[in-house]
Amino acid sequence: MARSVSETYLAAQQAANKTPYFKLVFHPTAGGDNIDLSTDGDYGDRILLIDHVEEPYNDYATIIFRNVERDIPNLLGYWIEIGYGYVTGAGNEYLGDGTNEPAPPRMWVKHQQTVSAGGKLWELIELEGMWTLLRETLIRIGDPPLYTASYTTDTIYDILGIILGEVDPAMTLNALEEDDGIIDSLQPQFDINAQPFEYAAALIYRLLNMTASYLKPLDDLEWEIKYPQDDDDTDLTFYSYKAPYFYEYMERKNVLIPNHIYVFGNEGDDGMWTSYLTGEAKDEDEIAAYSDIIKIILSGSLTSQGDVDERAAAQLARAKFEQMAGRMIAPNDSRLELYDNILVIDTRGAV
Repeated sequence: MARSVSETYLAAQQAANKTPYFKLVFHPTAGGDNIDLSTDGDYGDRILLIDHVEEPYNDYATIIFRNVERDIPNLLGYWIEIGYGYVTGAGNEYLGDGTNEPAPPRMWVKHQQTVSAGGKLWELIELEGMWTLLRETLIRIGDPPLYTASYTTDTIYDILGIILGEVDPAMTLNALEEDDGIIDSLQPQFDINAQPFEYAAALIYRLLNMTASYLKPLDDLEWEIKYPQDDDDTDLTFYSYKAPYFYEYMERKNVLIPNHIYVFGNEGDDGMWTSYLTGEAKDEDEIAAYSDIIKIILSGSLTSQGDVDERAAAQLARAKFEQMAGRMIAPNDSRLELYDNILVIDTRGAV
């Protein structure tokens, strides 16, 4: 769902002439004073560039400041939720100001460079987001030295919440609003550190791959479950002839690979697969158009026909969703969030 912004924010964003405003307050992880490098912050307007990327399993940014005064301090380890905004009729408005919400997900300064070239001085900071922290966090739930843990009566949603709570700083999983029918009903046999050692992101990838759902980072160290579907409501519409405009749109159609999923379950206590179950999902149109491209998944802990059928259907849904559907280049629209469903109306070439 697209972010909520005020009428004055939206008017400033869509105006022909606009004045950007950035709220860049860096917070020390270990405590201490904040460093305010905002447009109107303690150091004056030093901002030269912000390059911010959000992907399904990663987010990162680079910010370059003018630093001829050589007074920007060491920011390593500081965190920030970048407040993108504008000078509006109501003053300086930005994402995360209490009216225009939410702010982008939290990021931490991981690298900092001082660059001197061509008679100029710059400070370049590189930030990494919540997925990176998950990839760096070793999960130690059980007893040392192996830290093993096993779950058999918790749903995938419950286990995700447990893992996120083990991260430092602790993260939280919001209440479930989009349910694929698997994530909060299936209680898998799930082992942590069965082959030492496992990190939070790898565990989460493994859990999500049992479902048709995705995990979306939010501000305030929160996460939410997203279950994209073809009939989702449109969150934002972009036009070739009026605001919000797009500059370029490319629509790409792909052959679906794989287009035929088999899931085998019920390996038995002896692991010999003597009474296995078979789940199957396929797209007949895709098979007819190209070839029967099969993927086989072994899920020995699934012991009901319904569970193996749901796993197969979920895997086919993921394959369809993760195809590259297109690319759009447009002026910045702060309302847009990861997993939003956008509609593009293009009258170019119309008779």
